[in-house]
This record gives sequence, C-alpha cells and structure tokens, in this order.
Amino acid sequence: MASSPNRRPLPPADIADRLRAQFGEDVLAFEEVHGHAVVNVAPARYHEIAGFLRDDPTLAFDFFDFLTGVDYRGKGRGYQVVTHLYSSRHNHHVRLRLDCDPEDPRCPTLSDLWAGANWHERETWELFGIVFEGHPHLVKLVLPEQFEGYPLRKDFALMTREAKPWPGAVEGEEIEE
Repeated sequence: MASSPNRRPLPPADIADRLRAQFGEDVLAFEEVHGHAVVNVAPARYHEIAGFLRDDPTLAFDFFDFLTGVDYRGKGRGYQVVTHLYSSRHNHHVRLRLDCDPEDPRCPTLSDLWAGANWHERETWELFGIVFEGHPHLVKLVLPEQFEGYPLRKDFALMTREAKPWPGAVEGEEIEE
C-alpha cells in the first residue's frame, strides 16, 4: 500500500527547526534517535511546547504514546520526564525530555492536552515521586495505599538486595546442645 501524501513524515531535524523557530533557546538540545526527533526542553515551556506540537497543522502530534521517568541522580543529575508523541496524520514521532530537580521533582501535567497522559503521569508519580502540577487526580494507580516510597528510584531499598544474616546453621555444621 503506497503512503498517501498527507502521511509523509517530517525529518526529525525539521521538527527540531520548527520548535527552535517558535521557542528559541527553550529548546535546549536535539538529537535523532532511530529516526525520531528527541528534544530536550526547558521546564517552564514544556506544556506550551507540547501544545504547539499537538496544534500546529504541519506537526499534528495527535497521539500521546507514553510518558515515563528516569532517575539520573547516580550520574550527578536529577530526574527526567520522557514523553513520546506520534502524528497519525503525518506518520512522524517526537520525544520530549524534561529535566527535573533532584530534591523536589516537578513537571507540568499534559493530561489537559491528551487524556492518555493521565494514567502515565499517575504511574510516574507513584513509582518515581515526580509531581505533575495541575494534574486533576494524582492518586495511586498500581501500589496499595499503605505502600511507602518510590520503588523505581535508585535509592529505594529492594528487599532482595538487602544482605541479611542467615537464621539457620551453616550446612554441614553440627549443632551443639
């Protein structure tokens, strides 16, 4: 099946150029990864840039694919929110990356732009502790209410990683009575 003219994807560099023309220095970095535009953006403009990506007819990112967090604190950085968007009209992709503070990670919500962002943001908040400001219902999604901590943070102590003394005798040793 031949692709229709309205499904011709923009090259990743063109997507970055359009963002730079609109937002200037708030587009912090760009790279192409596996044919997708990957763009680091300033936190203060994240929501506005996402709205532009959705509403500009030459970009038309109408499908919210996923959002997640990454804990880079072990590398001397904070957290990062990664959002992947797709245009069903033009068949191109963009990934937005936003760096968050290591002590108080916060990010604007995109749930008002794409309803699909709602659960992804809740899950990322629950597992990483990144607060999505303006989210309409930031409550736990997968973990029980009594669960404490953020299990996908690098500093979360997994019980399988905790060294515990063996409670029994070493195999082969006699027990003295």
